[in-house]
Amino acid sequence: MNGKDAAKQARADRNDFNVAIAVGALVIGWLLFDSIRGIAGLFATAGSVTVTTRIPAQEITAAIGEGAPAIVETATLMAADVSAISVVSLVLAIALRALCLIAVAVLGVIVCRRLMRGILFDRANTRLTFVMSMGLLAAGLVGPWFENMGLNGVFAALGGEFDEQHWLLFADGIPLFVAAIAVGVLAIVFRRGASLQKDAEGLV
Repeated sequence: MNGKDAAKQARADRNDFNVAIAVGALVIGWLLFDSIRGIAGLFATAGSVTVTTRIPAQEITAAIGEGAPAIVETATLMAADVSAISVVSLVLAIALRALCLIAVAVLGVIVCRRLMRGILFDRANTRLTFVMSMGLLAAGLVGPWFENMGLNGVFAALGGEFDEQHWLLFADGIPLFVAAIAVGVLAIVFRRGASLQKDAEGLV
């Protein structure tokens, strides 16, 4: 690759990293907004806790035209007298998941900035990507865990039990688990690259 092509490639790489950093900033902003909106939505109805969740499948007549038969599996529930522990759990489900994802996005931006400066295979990038992987895994676990605790209280306040749908909360985290594996593989690549680079420098 000649000097002109190298400069062109470097410029293209820099533009790609700048786009990634900008997207990361937008993601952080969206996560903050969405988490605040989600927590506020819990208290949208005075004296009650409002949640949108899965319910046992049931037939209804949907208000479409003259009425259409439908089967619903998700509903927005409003429950009064929900225990304080359940309310706190619902808040934590939203807040902790958002904090994990925001941390991952921030670390991703940091990695992009380091790569843009030409820092590729080193221990810092390995640690950063490993922490990102753990953050994605935590987001996929901690959110459903606390949400399940909170919904147990909501259903109890309504005289029911949240026992048939709780496993689906963790199924919703599958994309995060897959992303955690992918970033974990990237951490292995960085670690292996750093090791090979160190061996190569030792031979010089």
